[in-house]
Amino acid sequence: MKLQVFYHAYGERVLMGTLSDTAGGISFVYDPHFLGLGIEVSPFKLPLENRVFHGDRHYADGLAGVFSDSLPDAWGCLLLDRKLSRAGRLYSARTPLERLALAGSNPWGALEYEPAETVADEKELKINLDILAEDAECIWQGRPSGMLEELIKLNGSSGGARPKITALVSKDKKQIIYQGKKVPRGFSPWLIKFAQKLDRPDIGVQEYVYSLLAKKAGIKMPETFLFPSQFGPGHFGVQRFDRVGPEKVHVHTASGLLHADFRTSYMDYANLLKLTAMLTKDQQDVEQMVRLMIFNVKAGNKDDHSKNFSFYLDRCHAWHLAPAYDLTRSEGINGEHTAMVNGKGKDILDQDLIEEAAKANVSGVKVKAMLEQVQDALADYEKLMQEFKA
Repeated sequence: MKLQVFYHAYGERVLMGTLSDTAGGISFVYDPHFLGLGIEVSPFKLPLENRVFHGDRHYADGLAGVFSDSLPDAWGCLLLDRKLSRAGRLYSARTPLERLALAGSNPWGALEYEPAETVADEKELKINLDILAEDAECIWQGRPSGMLEELIKLNGSSGGARPKITALVSKDKKQIIYQGKKVPRGFSPWLIKFAQKLDRPDIGVQEYVYSLLAKKAGIKMPETFLFPSQFGPGHFGVQRFDRVGPEKVHVHTASGLLHADFRTSYMDYANLLKLTAMLTKDQQDVEQMVRLMIFNVKAGNKDDHSKNFSFYLDRCHAWHLAPAYDLTRSEGINGEHTAMVNGKGKDILDQDLIEEAAKANVSGVKVKAMLEQVQDALADYEKLMQEFKA
């Protein structure tokens, strides 16, 4: 099997290269024209070189990280499993390239794959969040759902375990629609999450409050909103940072950039800070990563694995740290952060944060100022939780 990969960023679409599934594994070759453009889509594992790249058999079933980033995580895989099982085959049984063909032109980020097995439906679909949330819970529990096709269409190969949709939201947040590739005037692409039965009932409120606290703490966040619900406190929504209106933005996770298994504690904050410095060459981005490290530690977000940090390419093909996402309170595994700080997964002290930041040339004076700002922001947590649950 072969797939053509297209790079479709900021309105310009160009053939990037060809993926092939061979007896020796998955290979990729850049298109000669793309090599001449000088766009480094994955500089560490897929540098711009005129040769055949072979996938790492120990990572993502042999897919290079930049392509594995295009695939859905747990929720998206479950949706596709439900659909494909009706035809007698599971998503997990498909080859990596077949999975990319299912993602087609609608994965997260700016890559597209042809021939695609799915075609975006341009018909407008008006969305009722509560109905979709109820059907999402049916699917999660293995019960029949009447909205499976709609949920697959709205998933958009988004990552993460919680049920969610990608949709177009009006500026006043009163209209939520799906319309394929078209973005009508006055609308922007958003991601909206649903709670599971196993979640705390106010999980949407908590993630919304965390987004407000993160902004107050000086962390770059997309616009967020708590969409109302008739059956609970609300659904958390966040504007997509991989879209600028109808245009796509190339995004790459830390996990994909370095072929780091995000399910393990493979990357610590020292690695993340070093990666940020090497990739962006911008000390402001490094300091933003330090600030995010401090926030995660102080806010108790221990689900700080390598797929929860991303970078994006701007119009001039320069890398930047992406806005923060998936900020919620999490107990982690055995009460430890996935990304360690100064060699520690728990009982992390301010001095540990200062020493870790010092390795990235961020002074103790700056870290202490960040600590004060983060702690000041987090002091509003209980007040805001009560306000938005009311």
